[in-house]
Amino acid sequence: MKLKFSQLAKAVLCTAAMAVSALGSMTISASAADNINVDIVCKNDTTTVSNAEWSIYKVGERKEADFVLTGEFSDYPIDMSDFTDASKMQAVADTLDNYAKTDGITPVSTGKTDANGEVKLSADSVGLYLVSGKSFENTTAKFTPSPSLIEIDKDIVAEGQITVYTKFTYEEIPAGDSDYGVRKSWIVPDGQEKLIPDNIKVEIYRDGKLFDTVTLNADNNWEYFWKDNSAAEWTVKEIDIPANYTVVTKSNDKLFLIENTYKSDSSSNTDSSSSTPDSSSSGSDSSSSTPDSIPQTGSLNWPVPVLIGGGVILIAAGWRVSRKEK
Repeated sequence: MKLKFSQLAKAVLCTAAMAVSALGSMTISASAADNINVDIVCKNDTTTVSNAEWSIYKVGERKEADFVLTGEFSDYPIDMSDFTDASKMQAVADTLDNYAKTDGITPVSTGKTDANGEVKLSADSVGLYLVSGKSFENTTAKFTPSPSLIEIDKDIVAEGQITVYTKFTYEEIPAGDSDYGVRKSWIVPDGQEKLIPDNIKVEIYRDGKLFDTVTLNADNNWEYFWKDNSAAEWTVKEIDIPANYTVVTKSNDKLFLIENTYKSDSSSNTDSSSSTPDSSSSGSDSSSSTPDSIPQTGSLNWPVPVLIGGGVILIAAGWRVSRKEK
């Protein structure tokens, strides 16, 4: 039976419409498959924290065995190699968290925990993500979260869900102002102290706004201290980082250590010092050093245990990750 031209045209248009509809359905399904739930749990055996703000940022992608920074984080001079070093991984998490807050980078997803200390965030692709919390205080205590890095791989994308159990402190607020400090540490090849500049400038931010700009040099032992309200959230940022140096910024909420490590072709695998700030050791010098390098100033120490597992890189003391059981 022959179809008239008008009937044939209608049939073709109908078929095309069905194809477009099917394509649209496929696109929606693919988009839904790439919507990964990142469930943040902010509680421990003694404390459940509600109204705590958590954000996630996509900071990098895997390149063979290492990671490379991407997007708004791509220009930061941070060494992303060799994440088998637990203290180095924590330092990278701290540094990225400091940059994200200081430079006002927009997160992929953000939200506040409910009465159960939980909040559901979302990611949309594989990659390395920063999990970042915002400190706050109430009438009796201050909440201080610890940043972490998680890798969302293709298996997690397929499952569509990952749960992160956060690390934080919830401590009684001290009376009066608190002491804060920032210190600079240089790590250069042995005998190459001439690579260290005469001075650097550091910006200090209070709740995301520029509070002060200070100069650090040998005359002040590359350090600066100040007093202020303990309720504020502080970050620091080195200005004009010298060429061929990478940077990490470590913090225990009140003390900041900025480490610059010189990187040349012959020392590209030199690790930065693993020492970190601790309020009980402010101003003390450390004699530790990496092979063929020498830290030029003292360091302040704090513990940085790490958990790695389940195909996910997780950096921060006490953090845990779980995947949805099928």
